[in-house]
Amino acid sequence: MKRNVLVIVLLCSVLMLLGSFSFAEVKNPDTIIYLDAGGPPTMDPHWSFDFASGQVIFQIYDGLINYKGESVTEYIPMLSTEVPSVENGLISEDGLTYIFPIRKGVKFHNGDILTPEDVVYSIKRALIFDRSGGPNFMLCEPLLGVSSVEDKTTEITGVENYSDLFVDGNPRGELKPNYNEAIVKVFTDYIDKTIEVDGDNVVFHLVQSYAPFLTILAHPNPCTNIIGKEWAIAQGAWDGKAGSWWKYHDPEIEKDPLYKIENGTGAFVLKKWIPEETVTLERFDDYWRGPAKIKNVQIKYIAEYTTRKLMLKNGDGDIANIPFQFINEMENMQGVTVTKNLPQLSSRMGMFVWDINAEGNSYIGSGKLDGEGIPPDFFSDIHVRKGFSYLFPYDLFITKVMKGMAIRVPGPIPKGIPAYTDDPALFYETSLLKAAEEFKLAWGGQLWEKGCKFNIFYSEGLEDRKGACDMLSAYANMLNPKFDLQPVGLQYSAYLQGALTGKLPLYIGGWNADYADPHNWVPPLMGAGGFYGNNFGEAYKKFAEKNVDPLLVKALKETNPEKRAAIYKELTQIAHDQAISLYLYQPVGCHVQRDWIKGWYHNPVVSGLPAGADFYSLSKGE
Repeated sequence: MKRNVLVIVLLCSVLMLLGSFSFAEVKNPDTIIYLDAGGPPTMDPHWSFDFASGQVIFQIYDGLINYKGESVTEYIPMLSTEVPSVENGLISEDGLTYIFPIRKGVKFHNGDILTPEDVVYSIKRALIFDRSGGPNFMLCEPLLGVSSVEDKTTEITGVENYSDLFVDGNPRGELKPNYNEAIVKVFTDYIDKTIEVDGDNVVFHLVQSYAPFLTILAHPNPCTNIIGKEWAIAQGAWDGKAGSWWKYHDPEIEKDPLYKIENGTGAFVLKKWIPEETVTLERFDDYWRGPAKIKNVQIKYIAEYTTRKLMLKNGDGDIANIPFQFINEMENMQGVTVTKNLPQLSSRMGMFVWDINAEGNSYIGSGKLDGEGIPPDFFSDIHVRKGFSYLFPYDLFITKVMKGMAIRVPGPIPKGIPAYTDDPALFYETSLLKAAEEFKLAWGGQLWEKGCKFNIFYSEGLEDRKGACDMLSAYANMLNPKFDLQPVGLQYSAYLQGALTGKLPLYIGGWNADYADPHNWVPPLMGAGGFYGNNFGEAYKKFAEKNVDPLLVKALKETNPEKRAAIYKELTQIAHDQAISLYLYQPVGCHVQRDWIKGWYHNPVVSGLPAGADFYSLSKGE
């Protein structure tokens, strides 16, 4: 009897063990399935300036150097065999020359072998491609000394606008014959001299010492990825000639011959792309670092969060992009691993427009400080800006709206970027008392007495920014019932147009890292000609030209890290003392995956992370 009982117990144990193995069975063991919300617009690295295309391009192309694991300050060689430095003699003492020894024997996906000429062609194509609103300003600044190839062209030709060079003012049309020689000169005297082949090396010649140059060249930045010259020309890309470069500048996306095909040296080959549905990647077995552990990658674009959630739960997805407000739903899901509090190089700010564009602008009510509106120069008063800086409930917002998925940010430089400071004196506290004191000083006391009425804006569909507007409105009205701030959500195109034309009095904006250096943050947020600063009005521009821009130039040319950090801390101090913007919060990321995925790491610069991954590092079920 005892023997039978023992046999039954053993059988039950075996069945339970088999059942557990069955439950944990890895689906699609040769394929990683990544579930994202929206798909890429292009496969051309010189066009890409968004997370969706960057995530794919990261897998199929390589750069000269790469970040070392999770670090944003250390590099490892990639298509270059060394990381240049002054110490190893590959960066000149004056910071104007960078030498990259090019790796031999590297294969492109079509079987061609990488040469230094491919590197030179890729960089020159990026400079001339320079599509409107694209990423290539990052190369134009250090190599040409301007923010775009159009700026260099107008400088050389003497015309007022780039379009003046063309018949009927159409840059995609016919070049006026009298500018043929000047167009060639732009290439031969400037673009062509930025980079050259020297034996097995590629040599960059900068026009100015440029501290963030290496981080711009690091692999996650698509516009510095390397394409094959002969293949690209055969597809209809730039033919490499001096007199024709303008024909390949700023193309329409569908007319870019490389927008839906690829030929990189990366770990994966693009096999299929159905826009807004799926991208299929296949392992490149001749990859110079050795083949990836996983054979296939599928990226499925599913806008509906609940569908992504169900697929992840059922094992039909391996990694999923989960909105921050739903992360808690993932934490108790069996077989799913949630990694929280991942640093993101991103921040959100309330933008004060010092000189609001009042022409036909209903967003400022009466346009006067009479309780029914605000004057166009409302935010030029520092006491108004400081009042809002003390008013916002930072910690409550992070707890209630962001569900703890954010941290405070003291100024234009977020945590994780070199020169970030966590000096407590640079954080505004939430104090209704101090807010009231500042508002009572504003406009000679008239603001507190008469009140104000205007709209505050966010991009529709971004719940965190809507929450920030709602809280700001509620707290302002609680402090003084005469303060009437009306939150308005706009479709992104209208929101962007309103911001660029200076018509939005106060709006929640954001910035994400293009590369991990403070120069990518302070100039656009504080510079007189920056993405945001340029739209704050003439009063701000005059202030920035005197107090901000000279320090930006000084910091850019400074190569000593400690001295650079000191300059940027001075700029952060100015941002605080002047309350230039309402520095709200820095989101933190969260990675959600099935627990059978191994090898994932977090680098906040890599395109698509933390939702995505460096698929080369991953395995499944091991």
